[in-house]
Amino acid sequence: MNRLRITGIIFMIIGITLLISDIIDPIITPFTHIFLMGSSEGKDIILFFIMGSMLILSPYINHGKNKNFYLSITIILTISTYLLIIMMEFLIRAKIGINPYTTFVTFNPATTTSITHSHLPKAALSPLTKLIAPTHIHTASSLTEYTPPFLLPWLLINLPLIYVLGLLSLGDRRDFHKIILIFAITTTIIGIIDGGLFSTPAMVGLSGMLGMRALKVPFSPRNLINPSIIIASLIILRIIIGLMLSTPEYYEVTLLQPRENIDLENFKVLSSEKVDDKMIIRLSADYNEINLINRLIIALNGKCQGFFITWNFYSFFR
Repeated sequence: MNRLRITGIIFMIIGITLLISDIIDPIITPFTHIFLMGSSEGKDIILFFIMGSMLILSPYINHGKNKNFYLSITIILTISTYLLIIMMEFLIRAKIGINPYTTFVTFNPATTTSITHSHLPKAALSPLTKLIAPTHIHTASSLTEYTPPFLLPWLLINLPLIYVLGLLSLGDRRDFHKIILIFAITTTIIGIIDGGLFSTPAMVGLSGMLGMRALKVPFSPRNLINPSIIIASLIILRIIIGLMLSTPEYYEVTLLQPRENIDLENFKVLSSEKVDDKMIIRLSADYNEINLINRLIIALNGKCQGFFITWNFYSFFR
């Protein structure tokens, strides 16, 4: 039996084991965390199922005439999906009249989403994933009501297309190159579902696909210059967004449909005002952003429908 197929079967077995039991989680998650970042059981299951199935099918894809054409279409579909996700993050905030450079938090379950790390696709797919995912796997279902309705059909069309075209792009490549490309396509799909363009899986996936698209025979390091420039530019752009669009002077927290008994006496409140069906609170910038969001989730759960909080990239250096 082909070694790729054998590897695929092993991956599928690992995926099934992760789905029905947590016995191997302590072994798998520390490894996958390296390239998935914030690796969860759900991401791990997707990783092993998609990679496993593609490895099993890869020996049947031997015709290499149009392999780079299929890979180019896969890359175009991927980038267009990432850009659409960013546009929808802007759209949600524009409808509510909120600063676009904020993190949106909803409750039950607590879910965050932003331009730099979006969970909108995960929320759009949650009505389907909840049917098969174990109850302890986070599906971002609390964001579903805020997700534009056209996102679900877009994902249901484009994710299978990326998978199928990615499979066709394997062509007659060497086994080692096929494994790299399968890994890249898999992390790309994970990046679309959970994180968006600036997430680690997205960067890993795009790096692999662009690198394989640029690869020539015989190999030359020059082949990788353009892909490296593109990925480096995205990383630099992510840093610039964090630096330039943060609000380092204070945190502005906007509560949606707040109740009357909002109690933030354990926080350093600078000001508070009610505007229509929203409450705008300014908090001291002394907090680490992630720690503050976690504290607000506990304090505001059941007290409002959700809240937006401005970014403070500089707080991570305290």
